[in-house]
Amino acid sequence: MRDLIFFLAFLILFFFSLRRPFIAVSLWLWSGLFVPVYWLYGFASHISYNSIFAATTIIGYLIYRGKPAFKINPVFFVVIIFFLHTCLTSIFALAPAIIVKIDLIDFSKAILLFIFISLILRKRHHFNLFLWVFVLSIGFMGFVEGLKFIASAGGHRINGPSGNILSDNNHMAVAMCMTIPFIIYLTGETKEKLIKFGLRMMLLMCIIAVLGTFSRGGLIGLTIILGYFWLKSRHKIRSIFVLILAATLAYNFLPQSWYNRMDTIDNAMADGSFTTRVNSWKIHTLMALDRPLIGGGFKGPQVSYVWRMLAVDIDKFDFIRTPPPGDKGWAAHSIYFQVLGDQGFLGLFWFLLFILLAFLRLSSIERYFAKSAGKESWQCLLAGMTKISILAYCVSGAALSLAYLEMFYAILAVVVCLDQVMKQSVANEKTTHPTGHPAEHQSASMANGVHHEA
Repeated sequence: MRDLIFFLAFLILFFFSLRRPFIAVSLWLWSGLFVPVYWLYGFASHISYNSIFAATTIIGYLIYRGKPAFKINPVFFVVIIFFLHTCLTSIFALAPAIIVKIDLIDFSKAILLFIFISLILRKRHHFNLFLWVFVLSIGFMGFVEGLKFIASAGGHRINGPSGNILSDNNHMAVAMCMTIPFIIYLTGETKEKLIKFGLRMMLLMCIIAVLGTFSRGGLIGLTIILGYFWLKSRHKIRSIFVLILAATLAYNFLPQSWYNRMDTIDNAMADGSFTTRVNSWKIHTLMALDRPLIGGGFKGPQVSYVWRMLAVDIDKFDFIRTPPPGDKGWAAHSIYFQVLGDQGFLGLFWFLLFILLAFLRLSSIERYFAKSAGKESWQCLLAGMTKISILAYCVSGAALSLAYLEMFYAILAVVVCLDQVMKQSVANEKTTHPTGHPAEHQSASMANGVHHEA
């Protein structure tokens, strides 16, 4: 019965995706994050929804007559350069060809999604629908898992959907941290009281769910983004109330084993899993020193014989005391060291550069729309929340191998699209007022998002 209902809903969604590319690209991301087959058990579980919506997006965009204008911006350009660099390093990769091929294909899909998001999203309702994708996938799972955690009095261990990169508890924690800012944004965008209440409950459950993953990186990321949001929030008293409620629930339901695990943050070098990560960081650095321009390719440093070869020189980093690295290769456990080992110093340069450019561009967007349309304009608020989401990734990802996470590149595409909106607004102002003075009615129009697609 569940499969039949979902399949009928899929047919309806498929029909609308054929008519509007922004719906298709949103469903493309949703099917990748939510993983519908994880929730199905019958005939509907054998359908590749992600491939269908990807094809629908590409075909729909190519035949769509109302394609929005697109100008390449620095973030888009550097991401593409980084992708081309990974293609080059894959040619000289040290890992078995089949492993490199799988990773390159997966990353190519993420970049393809990034490109089409950048080409399509322009209007307020485009962005809102796209952000609802995060809420109805990662946010929904966080809500469900948070309820299970409370119902089990802290006994339920939270993981993501099986067969997905987010199945790992630590990865799921990062994804929820990245989604929380968008839940907050949509709460402000929503007028219906019942939906607004539901979003606030989802926010609360996602905070509980991050804690319920037992992820130390998730806890650090959650602390930083909530602290950053509170400093920037114009409703500090309301924010404190939510945080106190979440802390109270956590205190009553988190088991002693959670506190024992979090205590290892203060004495990291005494924790075996952390010293293993430090050893992996050393090996990945040695890989980059050996091949500074191209690194070892996807998963190159993890190959056992490569790991052992590099471990011979691990004494170069003896100023950081760790046990012997052993013969088994380990994942980087850091987005930065992962890129460093896989793509070399040049790859890490491109990676850090587009993150920096994204922050700078978002700050520029915030300043522009705060001046032209007001600090409460949707563009200004969305730019701020996107910045917090990327910050969550940068902080929590410092201890996880998620450098090629599709969700992150989808959020980077939001940065590109917001920049396109700003450029269009600037062009409209120049057309209306050649002297450079912004037109009041244009600012008000952009702030209220009255430009709708026919």
